[in-house]
Amino acid sequence: MSATNDRDAADQKTIEALEQREATAMLAADTSTLQTLWADDMVVNSTANLIAGKEFLLEWIKSGRLKLRTYERRPVRIAVIGDLVVSTGSEVSQLITDTAEMKLFTSYMNLWTKRGGNWQLLARHVGLIHKERAEPTQ
Repeated sequence: MSATNDRDAADQKTIEALEQREATAMLAADTSTLQTLWADDMVVNSTANLIAGKEFLLEWIKSGRLKLRTYERRPVRIAVIGDLVVSTGSEVSQLITDTAEMKLFTSYMNLWTKRGGNWQLLARHVGLIHKERAEPTQ
């Protein structure tokens, strides 16, 4: 293996761990962790046809407007391209709103960038596959 392949494999492992750390922080509404994982200029295109940045999303999480009961991320492919990494996969989440709970089945693409020696989520696109009312919790 070449040094480049070794570095790419190490970066893939790092991004796998960061993908799960970011998903865990989303589920826990851990805005402190999200603050460090998300780039200041991050852009997200969501299933609600909402294009939003970091500060907007952090405020939604803090206010409870964006709240998850469950959240499972399944990365399928992680491609390293220098200081950029594209991660794609699927997610299943249970979103809590003021009026209902919805179960969402989505595909996603995350773009991670390395800045100052640290990986940060720069862009995210989430595509809705299927949506249904969630079963009431006991």
